[in-house]
Amino acid sequence: MSDSAKSIPGKLNELLDKKRKLYLVFLFILSVLLSMIETVGISVIMPFISVAANPDMIENAPFKLIYDFFGFVDKNSFILFFGIAIVVFYVCRSLYSIFYNYCMVRFSLGTYNHFASKIFKKYLEIPYKLYVYKNPSMMGQVVSSETNNLCQLLLNFLQIFAECITILLLYIFMVLVNFQITLVLTGLLAVILTTVFFTIIKASKRLGDKRYAASLRLGRTITETFRNYKFIKLKGNQETIYRNFQDSTSTISGVSITSSVLGSIPKNVLESLGFSLLVSTVCYIIVRYNTAAMVIPVISMYALALYRILPSINRLLGYFNNVAFLQKSLHIVYEELQIQTVDEGMQKIDFSNEIRADNVWFKYLKGNDVIRNISLSIKKGEKIAFTGESGSGKTTLVDILSGVYQPTQGAVLIDGIKLNDKNVVSWRSKIGYIPQDIYLFDGTVAENVSFGSDNNDEDKIIAALEKAQIWNFLEAKEGLNTIVGEGGIQLSGGQKQRIGIARALFSDPEILVLDEATSSLDNTTESEIMNEVYGISGDKTLIVIAHRLSTVEQCDRRIRIEDGVIVA
Repeated sequence: MSDSAKSIPGKLNELLDKKRKLYLVFLFILSVLLSMIETVGISVIMPFISVAANPDMIENAPFKLIYDFFGFVDKNSFILFFGIAIVVFYVCRSLYSIFYNYCMVRFSLGTYNHFASKIFKKYLEIPYKLYVYKNPSMMGQVVSSETNNLCQLLLNFLQIFAECITILLLYIFMVLVNFQITLVLTGLLAVILTTVFFTIIKASKRLGDKRYAASLRLGRTITETFRNYKFIKLKGNQETIYRNFQDSTSTISGVSITSSVLGSIPKNVLESLGFSLLVSTVCYIIVRYNTAAMVIPVISMYALALYRILPSINRLLGYFNNVAFLQKSLHIVYEELQIQTVDEGMQKIDFSNEIRADNVWFKYLKGNDVIRNISLSIKKGEKIAFTGESGSGKTTLVDILSGVYQPTQGAVLIDGIKLNDKNVVSWRSKIGYIPQDIYLFDGTVAENVSFGSDNNDEDKIIAALEKAQIWNFLEAKEGLNTIVGEGGIQLSGGQKQRIGIARALFSDPEILVLDEATSSLDNTTESEIMNEVYGISGDKTLIVIAHRLSTVEQCDRRIRIEDGVIVA
């Protein structure tokens, strides 16, 4: 069976680990006990009303056995005892219900944490070759929103089971009390319920798909807006973006409103129908027999049973409605967790002599080869420049040498040892990467420099900032606590680039990679930063990707790439 054809329970079975399956069994047992308690809670009311209305019934079994066993001296004390016992029972039932709800919520939130962590880890482990085809907004929505929806769906499944058990036990009790009345109620309710159920479920599934698409558009609009804020201000297209935002939020609101209204329909239909039938039954008996006294206990029991069973049926339909509405989240999370990842090991690899590319070929998931049969050697401590037009393959080649991509053919060797999944993590840790677009998040300088590291040694952070020639500037502000703003908006281009250099130097890498790192700067600032980089690199291996020849004047060698091959 294909993944897309698997049922909801089938996908949940694959997603849940053994621990959570055992917890589910525990919750199922609690659900059965709760349903039995609910049934007893309804069934004890009719005998109590009957005895209270007619104390002479105490002479009949099983009341007589209880009366004699406890040695009651009069009927009133027995009735009082009976009433107190019912009150105590209902208090215990409430405490058990609270405990049951606690277990349900704990399971739901614990499972959310499990799925969110699992899928976030999956995204961290997917090959970069695949990541470039992913939508960051969608990935963020899956981690934060769809996993939560999945847990709500799972909780609804548990509640469906609990309500089914409760309804079944109450129904059996009603059949035992009066088969004919129960049969008539069943026939009439079944027709209405079937019509309402299938109509609502079908509509809810469509609404769920619509909600997901609108949420994805909304997330994308928000991300793109705040990442391109200056461009939007200059272009003056705020109204268009605002309309797109409103369209998405209006769709989500409309879908939620419609889903909420659909969820309320069963309650109103069931309550109106159920109690109308009950009142009609009483009226019929009065017309037929001129009195309803003989059936008051039975009618009272049915009123209590319906008072409990109709909300259960309503909730049951609501849970089915929610499952239909949220099942898109299950399918999304399930599909994302099927993404193939690479198990990368921590095997140590040393770099003492050279990096060598041996007949390397590479192509992305789509398209033709972008690197074709390249062989080259970079000695430790060399300063190498890769030049070429945009799209020539120079950045891809450096990504292969850095271990970000694995060649589709050929190999990268470090001191003669092939770079592979087992040692690539160790190799990447030796590389300090300075990209063209430095992304700084809205935090302090210290947080941005030590980004992704457990080591927050202030002396080490300051040393990296000093090497990047920006510490004097920061000292005049708030030092390590200087706020950079989202995207480094409070800094100039050169200052952002220096923070990026400090981030790369923080781990004291053996290799520095500059990927068009100064292409967006003016010539003077670029020259200053490149002089600082060459000074910083010292005995480090330096790999520079650049368009401008002025950027790479101090390199030992320049390698020109055109159409995926080395031409000079």
